[in-house]
Amino acid sequence: MKLRQLEYFLAVAETLHFSKAAEKLFVTQPTLSHQLAELETHLGKALFDRSGKRIRLTQVGQVFHAYARRSLDELAAGYTALEELDGLQRGHVNIGVSQSFVRKLLPPIVAEFMRSYPAVRLTVKEMMAPMIEQQLASGELHLGIAFVPARLEDTAVEPLFKERLMLVVGAGHRLAARKRVRLADLASEPLVLMTRDYYTRALIEQYFDQRGLAPDIVCETNAISLMMELAAQSQLATLLPESTIDPSAPVAVIPVYEPVPLRVTALLWSKRHHRTVAGDTFARLLRDRLQPVGAALRQRTARGDTPADTPPAACGQRPVTQ
Repeated sequence: MKLRQLEYFLAVAETLHFSKAAEKLFVTQPTLSHQLAELETHLGKALFDRSGKRIRLTQVGQVFHAYARRSLDELAAGYTALEELDGLQRGHVNIGVSQSFVRKLLPPIVAEFMRSYPAVRLTVKEMMAPMIEQQLASGELHLGIAFVPARLEDTAVEPLFKERLMLVVGAGHRLAARKRVRLADLASEPLVLMTRDYYTRALIEQYFDQRGLAPDIVCETNAISLMMELAAQSQLATLLPESTIDPSAPVAVIPVYEPVPLRVTALLWSKRHHRTVAGDTFARLLRDRLQPVGAALRQRTARGDTPADTPPAACGQRPVTQ
C-alpha cells in the first residue's frame, strides 16, 4: 500500500467527486482513478459505490476512512516532531482564529512572533468556532482562538480573558448620553446583530431569554464594520465585544448592566494531537501579551457600578458557534 493511495482515497472520500479530488491533489483524473483501483485490488474490497450518478463510500470505505485519516494524521505529527528537533529554526504552525479577535488583538502578536522566529511558517485562518474545533480534531490546525464553551469533547479549553458586550449607538440616538443602560431597556430597541451562526449572537439571545425578554433584531450581518457603520449612521443599536470596538468611530459606547453581559475568549487545543513547540510558543506569547488586556477589561468591568456577572449557564447547553 502506498502513501499517495491513502491521500487519494481521503481526497475522494471527503469530496465524493473524482474531478474535484484530482484538482485538489494537482493530478489527472485517470491517475487518481488508477491509484484507487490499485488500492481496492490490494484490499480486495470496493471502497466506493460507483453505480449511481454520484459516488458514495461503501460500508468498507466508511470503516477504512477513519483508519486512513488517523494514519496520515500520525505521519504528519511525526514529521512535525522531527522538525522540532531543530527547535524553532524551522517548522510551521496553523492557527484558526475567530473574526473579532483577528481585527485588533492578533496583528501585533503575529508580527512579534514572526520577528522572533522568522524561520517558522505561520498560517492564520479566520473561521467560525465549529470549523476551528473540527480542524483541530482532524489535525489541520495546531491551535485555535475562539469563544467558550467548546462543542466537541475532544477540544481542550484554556480561557484567556472575559470581556463585556457593550451597547453601541450613534451620537443622535436617544440612549447616546446615558452613562449605562439596563439590558431590559434594550428589549424595545431595534438592533443590528451578528447572524445566528455566531456564538456572540447566541450569547446575547441567552441573556435576554433568561430574563424573559426578546430582542428586536431588525438587521443581521456577519460584518462587524457594517454593524458599527449602521450604529453610527442610523437609529439602530448594536451589542459588540469591547475589544472589537474602534475607539475612533463616531459612536457612543455604553456599558450594559443587570446583567453585565460577558464573553470568554479562550485558546483551543485538540486532546488527541501532539502540541507542537511552535504552537506552544505562539500560545505563550498570546498569554503574555493578553494579560494586560484581560486586566484592563476586568478593571473596566469592575467600574461598571454592578458586579461582574458570569456568562449564562445555558450557554454550554445549546449548539452555539462563534
